[in-house]
Amino acid sequence: MTLGEHLEELRTRLIWSIGVVFSFMVVMLFFGEEIHSLFIAPYRNVLGPNAKFFQIQLMAPVLIYLKTAFMLAVLISIPILLFILWGFVAPAVDPLTEKWGKAVILFSTVLFWSGIALCWFTVFENFLRIFLVTWRLEGIDPFLPIDEYYDLFFNLHLIFGASFQLPIALLLLGRLGIVSSQYLLLKWREAILIIAVISAVLSPGPDVFSMCMLLLPLTFLFLLSAFLMKFIESGDIAK
Repeated sequence: MTLGEHLEELRTRLIWSIGVVFSFMVVMLFFGEEIHSLFIAPYRNVLGPNAKFFQIQLMAPVLIYLKTAFMLAVLISIPILLFILWGFVAPAVDPLTEKWGKAVILFSTVLFWSGIALCWFTVFENFLRIFLVTWRLEGIDPFLPIDEYYDLFFNLHLIFGASFQLPIALLLLGRLGIVSSQYLLLKWREAILIIAVISAVLSPGPDVFSMCMLLLPLTFLFLLSAFLMKFIESGDIAK
């Protein structure tokens, strides 16, 4: 293929990617009220079913609907987008690398949504309870501005989702020859200490619970990455 043909194919794949995101966004907007009710459930679980939000900005509700629809559309369509873009790169690599690329995309997606699920089911509501109930001072209204709540909601869930990409990063470093499984297993104490510091910085609250909810799975993923890297290295040696 000529350079122009490559650029034309890339343009086509980008148009398809935009179309996928737009389609999901339309669906998310159609179910906007149901999604909003689901997302504010932790807030009402903490403050009661009649808990309200403050609206500070005039356009806050509209912007929240659009932002939520766009964020969900991108997150849901990430594996589809990666497969579309990988289809552009795949012809330039060998069949084994192509298979590994698809496996990495699937593995990365599972890890990302596992991190988000962990935050949703164990961390986020406890984080709200600590700051809105446990540490609330007398005479302070605990209700939040709606836009602040959604910023907090997405930021915390994205932190957990991105943190769970640790195995992907380590395996890629291993394939590039920058680190090895032997080095990771030899330095496991230092690695866990670094993970603990990162967990303390990224965890949503100053409490030990929030830190451990990030520290424990990241430690497990680190050890899993080291053993997976060792398995891959043994296969390379066998070849």
